[in-house]
Amino acid sequence: MTPETGGDALAAQRYLAEASARLSLKNRILERLLGLYSNTPAPARVQEDVLDIAMEAVPCEASSLFLRAGKKGDLALVSARGRVRDQVKGLRLKPGQGIAGACLADRRSIAVTNAVQDARHDAQVGKALGFESRSILAVPLLRGQVAVGVLELINRQGSGEFQRHEIELVERIARAGGDLLQRVEGKR
Repeated sequence: MTPETGGDALAAQRYLAEASARLSLKNRILERLLGLYSNTPAPARVQEDVLDIAMEAVPCEASSLFLRAGKKGDLALVSARGRVRDQVKGLRLKPGQGIAGACLADRRSIAVTNAVQDARHDAQVGKALGFESRSILAVPLLRGQVAVGVLELINRQGSGEFQRHEIELVERIARAGGDLLQRVEGKR
């Protein structure tokens, strides 16, 4: 056996182990989302559960859920996780403000590895709270084709770089979250 062959086998084993771990995670996320579909929780509970599920998918320091509010299209922060969660609830962003506002306007996910250097990032909020956002993943919350909010994950643990498979998984969580919120709000 040559070192090259041994290295290839090791790389293949590592790849299969990582793929298996991603599949297992997707399974857990799917089970949690299906659990939400099987009962009729209050909208606030759905908002909190969606954040918890997203943070299980991609471990981060904090997360937030913004929903469109008012006729102007402002974003209101309705649920949050992390050490400043109580201080940020009720925060409002103007249309297009910050990375969340840009995400909603474009109806596309935005992954930022260095928030400080991103022109869309509004650092004033973090400074006021004593919280530094280093990496941010903002994903639109959709109801059909209409963007009604934004799911944000802040400061990914480990490497600040969000991986493609993580972004895709959070996009699926956000689509399910939009659908779930529409269902529970329609039943109230």
